[in-house]
Amino acid sequence: MSFIFGGVRGRSDPELEAANRRHRIRLARDINDVRTLNDPDAGAAPRRRGRHWLLLAIVAAVLGVLAVVGGRSDDVPITASCTTPDIAVASSSVAAGAPLQYRLTGPDDTRYVVTVDGDPVRGDAGSTVTYTDTPAGPALELQQCLSPTLVVAAPAGNGPHELAVLEVADDGTAHQAVAVTVTVTGTR
Repeated sequence: MSFIFGGVRGRSDPELEAANRRHRIRLARDINDVRTLNDPDAGAAPRRRGRHWLLLAIVAAVLGVLAVVGGRSDDVPITASCTTPDIAVASSSVAAGAPLQYRLTGPDDTRYVVTVDGDPVRGDAGSTVTYTDTPAGPALELQQCLSPTLVVAAPAGNGPHELAVLEVADDGTAHQAVAVTVTVTGTR
């Protein structure tokens, strides 16, 4: 037996165990308990082994799940360029109505409007992107020459569709900087 007060659970004090054994033998003599006198350690509480392996297994499982979830990056891969605008999509083929993920890169001091088949769209990235209204459509500015991953619904019609980036000048005029073709297949 051991006291847990302030000590580490599972640790025992050898002096305390010896004192408890002597007390058990003394009490067995008083009541003439032959079984305890023949085997004084039989009545002792079994030594509890720590279940650290169980805690270790739980921690390993949690870390494994976090590695899978945290290691999976939802960012669309694109090389940042502060001189040339570019666009990258997560997949060049998506189902109609499915999320279409894309990212932009280019100079920070330029406003960009993204269009799908010529219609301006507002990509969703939570509260990380702010849009300003321009004659060409909702425009965003990049932070450190890169946008977060933006999401729009893929167009409904099957076949190729153009996702384009327009640069908006200070006077409100816009010209196409870059475009990528995305193939839309069946419904999702």
